[in-house]
Amino acid sequence: GDCAVHISAMGTGIPHLKVGDAALGHGLAALASLSKSDARLMAAITDSLSFEQACTLPTTWCTVHMSLLAARPASGHDVLLHAGAGGVGLTSKEYCHFIGNRAMANVGRPYKHFYLHKMGLAGRTLSSRDGSAFALGASKLLGSGRLRFSLNSLSADFIACTFALLRQDGRLCEIGKRAVWSYERHEAACCNHFTMIALDSTIDQTPWW
Repeated sequence: GDCAVHISAMGTGIPHLKVGDAALGHGLAALASLSKSDARLMAAITDSLSFEQACTLPTTWCTVHMSLLAARPASGHDVLLHAGAGGVGLTSKEYCHFIGNRAMANVGRPYKHFYLHKMGLAGRTLSSRDGSAFALGASKLLGSGRLRFSLNSLSADFIACTFALLRQDGRLCEIGKRAVWSYERHEAACCNHFTMIALDSTIDQTPWW
């Protein structure tokens, strides 16, 4: 799990860390007083981050980074961020702002819409509760355009609507676990691209990524 730690012991041949460093990353038994990790999954941090702040970063930022690597949207592309007020949603909004994407996001409660408006998405928030309202709002924002990328964690009608809003070279990156589409269903129904993002299995299989 996510952790922020002081390194008390380590092996050899690890140039980016040393004993006594503060670090963030992914560790085994991350809530215990002593945790073990692969050094490739850890990075040193400075005093600019508290431990409480640092331990919120690894999974959210790595998930968004994996998604953006898969989709590779460029500056000026339209992107859709589902559940935009959550940890991954806020991180992806910041990432897409850095790239220069035109982002829109869906959220539920009014105060979340207000929060995203203050974050720079005024007039570009959509419903995450009503699939029909979401589809209509997104279509109006896009006009004659289409999405290049969407990061999804919702289910049911929101998945089908999102695929319909993607352009032919667009990609939906799925981080949800429940009621998601299979690759077979997507291939039978759509002509754009679909990638399932699973950080936990990626860490197990390729920790050097």
